[in-house]
Amino acid sequence: MSRRKLLIGCGVGATAILSELYVPQRRSPQLSEKKFDSLFPQRVGEWAYQGSAGLVLPPQDQLSRALYELLLTRIYADNNKDHPPVMVVVAYSSVQEGRLQVHRPEVCYPSAGFTIASNVKTTISLSKSLAIPARYIVADRGARRECVLYWTRVGPAMPQAWVEQRLMMAQANLEGYIPDGLLGRVSVISDNTTMALSLLSDFVRTLIHAMTPGGRGLLIGNALVKQFV
Repeated sequence: MSRRKLLIGCGVGATAILSELYVPQRRSPQLSEKKFDSLFPQRVGEWAYQGSAGLVLPPQDQLSRALYELLLTRIYADNNKDHPPVMVVVAYSSVQEGRLQVHRPEVCYPSAGFTIASNVKTTISLSKSLAIPARYIVADRGARRECVLYWTRVGPAMPQAWVEQRLMMAQANLEGYIPDGLLGRVSVISDNTTMALSLLSDFVRTLIHAMTPGGRGLLIGNALVKQFV
């Protein structure tokens, strides 16, 4: 065997060994539907769980069923009737890779007949020094205007855009693991977009305060939970 062929053979062998060593591994265990549901309280401050009818959900095709192992859909109503009901959707998957990644509302709302009137980056303040990176969308469909506040978590990161989401998945893979992923979405029907953003931010803040540390970790990641007071 020539020296050149020997070097090529050694190189191929080393590549095969490295590929085996660096195959990303699942890090997050799968949750049962019962456990997932129990993480979210029935009451959130002045709001109480009422049902789930009328929410805009991802298209029910084969891909969306693969995307989300667990899907929480709830409507919380203000007991004092001072505010419109808050619609909550939380989609979770223990694996984020390739095509299997959370769909952002920019995708599912147009597929439900909505036009995206605005889509901006924002934050949800949890304290003076801690905030959740998020996006705020206004979606119109005829007489219905839905104001949507949402965030995504990929492993420990909170990407605000699809490109960031892909980059964070790639970074996790390079570090040797497959991240889990979550989409948290709250919305109200309102023409007052400024009031709606304030209301939704307050609801998310109250929800996180009402959850257990385990629930908070799932919703916003352990890195933020460690800073949470």
